[in-house]
This record gives sequence, C-alpha cells and structure tokens, in this order.
Amino acid sequence: MAPGRIVQHLLRTTGQARVIGELITGRNGNDYAPGGESWKCAFAPDESRFAWSCGFRKVIILPWNRYKNCLWGQNGAHIIPLVWLELQSYDNQDAEGYELFTEKISIDAGFPVTSIAFGTGTPEQDLVPVKKEYWTRFDFSKDLILATGHSNGRIRIWDPYTGKLLLELTDHMKPVTDLAFAPDGSLRLVSASKDCTIKVWDMCDDGNMFKTLREHPGPVRSLCWSPNGKYLCSTGEKQKVLLWDMDSYTLSKRFCGHYNNVLSCAFSPDGAMLATASCDTRVIIWDTNSGEQLRVLNHMNPPPGVIYMSGENNSAVRGVTFSSNGCSVATICSDGFLRFWNLMNEVDEPESMGSALEGDAMLNCSFSPLGGAVSVGHASGSVVFFLAPPMVPSLLHLSRMSVRRAMGDIATWEDVLLPHTLKPYLQYKQW
Repeated sequence: MAPGRIVQHLLRTTGQARVIGELITGRNGNDYAPGGESWKCAFAPDESRFAWSCGFRKVIILPWNRYKNCLWGQNGAHIIPLVWLELQSYDNQDAEGYELFTEKISIDAGFPVTSIAFGTGTPEQDLVPVKKEYWTRFDFSKDLILATGHSNGRIRIWDPYTGKLLLELTDHMKPVTDLAFAPDGSLRLVSASKDCTIKVWDMCDDGNMFKTLREHPGPVRSLCWSPNGKYLCSTGEKQKVLLWDMDSYTLSKRFCGHYNNVLSCAFSPDGAMLATASCDTRVIIWDTNSGEQLRVLNHMNPPPGVIYMSGENNSAVRGVTFSSNGCSVATICSDGFLRFWNLMNEVDEPESMGSALEGDAMLNCSFSPLGGAVSVGHASGSVVFFLAPPMVPSLLHLSRMSVRRAMGDIATWEDVLLPHTLKPYLQYKQW
C-alpha cells in the first residue's frame, strides 16, 4: 500500500486527537529563515510552568494549569482552555480583554536555542553534606532553574521566575542538541552535542563540568534519565542507543536493533522500559534491564526493507514520549502526524492521530508530567497542545509499576519465588 493511502486508512480507522491550545508565531514552517525553529519545549516537573523555545533566541515561560491541561490565563477565575497567542504583537489580552499571562517571562537567550530543560532543586542540606556559601546564583528554595543549549555550544542557566541569567557553561565545541536534569533533585545536568560527547555538569558546584562521556562515533541526538536517576540513555547517529550507569559514569549497555539514526528516547515512569525513535520509521520499546525488544511500533505498514530504512525517507520518527501511567506513548513523524499508541492493546496500531500545522513540520513532543496533554513544537516556532486520550490503568498494572519502581526486575532474582505466569507480566512481555 502506498504511503499516502496508508495515512488515509489510518485517519479513517483511528480517532482524531483533539487540539486544546496553540502558541502561534505567525511564521510559515516551510518558508522561514534558519533559527526560527522550536527545537525543544519543556514542562516544569511540577507542571507549574511551560517553557517555549519559539525561535530567533526567544524563550517564553508561561504558567501551566496542571488540572485543566491548558495554558493558564487569569483574571479572577478566568481560565483560557484554548489559547491562540500571536507572538508578533506580544499581546497579553484575549478577545474579551482579560489578561492572559500575568506571570509570563520573556528571555532573549542571546544565541539561537537548540535545547531547553527545567531542573529542580531540593533544600541544600539534603544535597550536599557541607553548606557551600559561595553558591549564590541560585536560591534552592525556589525549586526551579532553566537551562538552554545553543548553536554555538554554550549552555546558559536562567532563573525562570525573573528571567535573570545565572550562569554560562562553555565546553562543547559544536551545537548542543539536548539537555536533561537528573530527576533526583541533585541538579546534575547532562548535555549532548554534535561534537560527539556528553558532558555532566554539577549545578551545586557552581556549574562545574566534572565528566565527559565519549562512546558515540557521531553526533549525539537525545538524552533521557531513568526515573530514579541511576541510568542515562543517549541516542545518536550510526544507530546508537547507549545506556550509562550514572553512579560510576561508565557505559552499562548497548541496545542493537535500529537501522538508521536514532533521534529520540524516553523511559517509562517505572524505568522498566525504554522507547527509542529512529529514522528507520520505527519506535522500539526495550526491556531496560535485559536489552530485549518488547514492542516495535511501525510508522510504515508494511515496514520497509533494511536498505530503505538506511536512507532518507518521509517517515522518520522524530520524537517519542511516555505517558505518566506507562500505558501509552506519543510519537511524531516526518509524515506530519502525531500518533498516540495504547500499549494495552495487543495490536500495535495508533489509537488516535493529530496533524501538524499546515505547511509545517513537527520537531519535538512532550507529555505533560501528569499525562493529560502533549506539546508538539514545529519548524515555524509554533507549538500545538493535544489532549491525550483518556485511559484508566488497571489496578494490576499500577501494582506492576509500583513493584518495578521500588524493586526493579525482581523476575530475574533467584531468591524470589514467583508464579511462572507472573514473570512475563512483570517484565512487560504481557499486558
């Protein structure tokens, strides 16, 4: 079946994902000057804010209503569930005259922004045994900091409450492609770059770069931490998917199975699964512990041959993100569609789909931390928010997630006696 007919068939047989908000730059995605792309956007871990990299050095931080799954415009109790914000005018009022974003922070990052990430800090006494009086750039009581990666290899650290520049980190020789803060509150920042390295920075030590990881033979494309902060996954060119032990900062595992560059990665909420998206038109879901392939989500059906997968195609998967309940993933593809995949289904077909803005291209996607919405950044710099399909996990699945989060893969423990039929379920070989 031809690719165009496949897409038409999918749209007829799947649901249409609902758009709940848009942030519009007014630029056309296919006719723009380089530098206007929204390469990355980020939700704060507590869902209090959304950081929008809207191109041409501009980063805007907006309040996010965690309960309504929408951008939060407030005048008394006035909530804006669907926002059409035209950046060209930077107007803070809606059609009814209400103030849209009273807490909006605009940052001129100084250089084209290629990545962005929020970090969280816990009270300093919980992070380090000795109080460091010289660390004055960041107040840990404020909880959040923001990092931006740039096309010249620099990384800048910002106070997201004021837009003040706190630090500048310089060690990469080429553009920064991804940033990620450790989820354990330690404020360790990892950065990926086209210079084929991953660097680890300690924000609690005045931004000191204390480790460089070198195993990628080509540019590193994406990074993600395991939920417990013990592992880091990095992906890149030449089909590389690497797992790092972040206690010893050594390579722990290589995942082999992709046939083209790997552009994105995401851990499941319990860390038991790892999803990777590739130019080979597929998303592979791996067992983090064993490296076994659990599921393959094909974005071309039937899947193309290996030779085709190794070249240029219009079905490269650019992004993948896990929902907070671990039951679904969202992917974006160069064919212009966002797909929601329900992993509880035995058939690996998308449950619903959403379209890119007309004449535009999707570049990144992220589930909100509570899982109610997905943001999709575009080549024009605009962002579209889609409502995630509602899903109620079973009690059995929630119990499995709790066990895996607390104890890891106990199915492989020799001293733990488990029913034979329970082991495949605990290892996500059965749903």
